[in-house]
Amino acid sequence: MEIKLRRYQETMVVKLYRAINQGQRRLLWIALMGLGKTILASWVMRDAVSRGRTCVFLVPYTVLIDQTIETLQLLGVECSALQGSRKCDRNAPVIVASMQTITARLGKYSLDEILGHRDLIFVDEAHETAFHNKYPHLEEWVLSRGGYTVGMTATPWRLSSKQWLGQRFDIAIEGPQPPEAVKLGAVVPCRPFRIGGVFDLETLRVKSTGDYSEGDMSAQATRPEALRHVVREWRRLARDRATIMVGSTIEQAKATQDVFKTAGVATALIIGDTPIPERKRIFKQVEAGEVQIICSVGCLTAGFNLPVISCVLYVRATKSKSLFYQTAGRACRPAPEKTDFILLDFGGNVGRYGNPMAAQNYSIQGELIEQAPPSKTCPDCDAEVLVFAQMCPECGHMFSDGEELPEEPDTELGRLTEYVDKLTKQQIADLRRWRKEAWKAGTSPDLPIESFSHVYGFIPPAEWMQHACLGKRVSTRRKLKFVEYLENAYQGKPQWAERWLCHHLQIEFGTSDLSMICDRNWGDVLDLPYSASWQEVQQAYMERMRYTTDPADAVALNAALDDAKENLQTFSIPA
Repeated sequence: MEIKLRRYQETMVVKLYRAINQGQRRLLWIALMGLGKTILASWVMRDAVSRGRTCVFLVPYTVLIDQTIETLQLLGVECSALQGSRKCDRNAPVIVASMQTITARLGKYSLDEILGHRDLIFVDEAHETAFHNKYPHLEEWVLSRGGYTVGMTATPWRLSSKQWLGQRFDIAIEGPQPPEAVKLGAVVPCRPFRIGGVFDLETLRVKSTGDYSEGDMSAQATRPEALRHVVREWRRLARDRATIMVGSTIEQAKATQDVFKTAGVATALIIGDTPIPERKRIFKQVEAGEVQIICSVGCLTAGFNLPVISCVLYVRATKSKSLFYQTAGRACRPAPEKTDFILLDFGGNVGRYGNPMAAQNYSIQGELIEQAPPSKTCPDCDAEVLVFAQMCPECGHMFSDGEELPEEPDTELGRLTEYVDKLTKQQIADLRRWRKEAWKAGTSPDLPIESFSHVYGFIPPAEWMQHACLGKRVSTRRKLKFVEYLENAYQGKPQWAERWLCHHLQIEFGTSDLSMICDRNWGDVLDLPYSASWQEVQQAYMERMRYTTDPADAVALNAALDDAKENLQTFSIPA
């Protein structure tokens, strides 16, 4: 198979060579997972070997060795593996080595005896590998003979405030930001959903490493009510998606697997000591649809490549931004008919770190980056303003006392809610505006979706467009007017007309059933205008209920009363 670099990859290679020509010798590539960092490294190693240079590709996990060798072989590069008891050819132009094996042999042998002569070290997963206690020894060894180190990472952050990538590398070469990568089609966007309640973060102990205690998290996440809640929410939001579950301990992963199996969901378990042949067998079962969920303990991070996965079930909390992004973003690889992936976050991580596919600050310096002050959304113009502002600087809206602080998140077990950051708010606002404009102009409702895909690079979720044209409070007459608009706007083949009509009814109303869409609303049932007061609603309800004998009519009246209570903008309900 011939490998060709994409344009952004060519740019990253050119920037690397330019930096080397300018005298840089400790360089770092930063690129989102799925953007082909191993291909980039192999490409540069091929160039180096063609010029008589020798290289070592350093990995933190042995599972990455064979993947790297396969890529090098596709490019025609002679290489050898240094891992455990495998026989290594020290004279090979490229050696792919595990950090564990080098560490184990350093007590008896020198680096020259272990690796031979090397001019260039590539450091995979540099946020981890470059902070191994033996890495400074390797770095000094290659730099002292005029060589170079090139790190690679998707997550250039450390948990400890005393460590940062700038201590190991002098210059960072960045690949496309996540939103740009989405537009390029290299990855798919993420829709994060978050909830509190499974974990009480205040009671979780923090280890000496700075992260939460896995045992404490496991104890809270394996409560019967918590396990049932995870299954219930997964079924509501992701029941048709291939899923990877990320937990904190083997016990939690097994308990989660058991509860999903009991619920009739085909589930497999992959933990640290699961043999590679068994992992590959499970991956094939997922691709074939025979297994829907893989339960894991964060071992499916670096090197995990299963594009069919479109949901990450994140049932743990972490103080490590790198760990969260490494695991939460593992479903970003594109696949046929895959338009996005969803992240079901039960550990409050999205609230701390945001959407893993949002734009990132890739600074490798150690200074603390000042966080943006808390903001709130203006109810009139949707502008983001400082939380303490009394007046919106965009439209002049005066905030009341109740609007000045954001609501505290619900910590009870409840439904996951979608996390919407600033970019996503803009995307949703554009999409809804374009769809409403199309409805008013009588143009095709497909045009807003096409415009969105052109601007942002992906097909938007249908939920973002629900009620965009008519709003939630709408008369049956206007609903029928919308159906007429769809019938007039359709320009396709007649045999697809019904399917197309149902698709856009589903987008606007959440259902394609015309009997449900055009069913009488509370105003029709109670024979009241939308301007009626709550007292008038109660009076009308009581008068009709007084003479009602048919149970179906009573059900309709009760539903109308509930709808009126929910939808009326101003009313006074007695305590």
